[in-house]
Amino acid sequence: MRAGHHSVVLAAMADGIGDLTFASREWVAAAGEVLAAAADRHADGLADLGRFSLCEVAHNAPAYLHAGPSLAWHAHFDGAKVSAHVGELCVEACDLKIEGDHSVMSNLGRISFTGSDPDVVAAAQSRLQKLSRWESHGSFPQHPVLGAVLRSLHDAMAPRTMPRFVWMTPEWVNSARHIVTTRAVSEKYADGLKNVVYTFAEEFTDTPRYAFPGGAHGGFWIRCDHGEVTVGAGPLPDALQPADALTKGIYAPVVPVGRTVNAAMTDADKEEQARYSKMAFRRDEKTGKHPVGQTSPSGRGPMPPELSRVLMPLHDELSKRSSGDLPADYDLDVKPDWGIPQGFDRDPDYDPSWLRYDEVDIYGDPLD
Repeated sequence: MRAGHHSVVLAAMADGIGDLTFASREWVAAAGEVLAAAADRHADGLADLGRFSLCEVAHNAPAYLHAGPSLAWHAHFDGAKVSAHVGELCVEACDLKIEGDHSVMSNLGRISFTGSDPDVVAAAQSRLQKLSRWESHGSFPQHPVLGAVLRSLHDAMAPRTMPRFVWMTPEWVNSARHIVTTRAVSEKYADGLKNVVYTFAEEFTDTPRYAFPGGAHGGFWIRCDHGEVTVGAGPLPDALQPADALTKGIYAPVVPVGRTVNAAMTDADKEEQARYSKMAFRRDEKTGKHPVGQTSPSGRGPMPPELSRVLMPLHDELSKRSSGDLPADYDLDVKPDWGIPQGFDRDPDYDPSWLRYDEVDIYGDPLD
């Protein structure tokens, strides 16, 4: 998918961008309430189920949670009685255990069955399932009602589960679009934007081939025209040039600092980020240029405060919805200074092998 092209994954997802991280403690608490209510509605149908335990393990969890390399949850059924819990069960303790990459499982968890075209749902699932390595133990029982109960859980949690897309891809930009436009039209900010005309853009080159087919540049842009706000993916179109504020540079060095959740950073995280930034963004000895720069091509200068207030939470909220991959995970030619994983960006035990980006791109197509 290139900027402006249709996304079958977004088409199959629930509205919004969610508010809970998949398999986090808060997510499990909400899921437990939904599951209990669904089981109560289907109590008669579940009466003959017997005991059944399900466990899902999502590897490469978001670093900002400081929860370790994975998140897991499990549910115990005993007929119509059910409970949901945080944590992983061993294979021997559950009837079905599924393991995969957290970002992929998050995006699968946002797919909504009810009211969706089943062909679109199937296409979205097929694409996403190709992206992760999977481990499965056990099997799902042949029970006439259990599947319906779990599907109702899935659809109830889909709008609440946060997606996690690769940084600066068009589907990632969809989250930016939702955040910016929702705030811009709100009663709190709309009146302040009515006289604002400003264009903001970020563009990144030398993108990883698993995320940007054909070497497309990553990035996004925001155009505010007297309060009418548009958010697009990719480089700023020629018709909207020049930008009033432009950040442009090489993709790889910016990724770790581009997806930090500043509100959740510890002092140690901040110190490590400062050291990384000093190293990663220094001037190249051969070219004499920095890998990334900020300019005002139009000469209009700083962003109006009315628009700045709208964008204030954008960085952290997008970071929560970013996957943890690094270009260097799948490309040995990335400059060493930009390829060493940073503790402030992801857990030391992050395992790139849970994603198949050495074989397929984010759209499930084989790499050349």
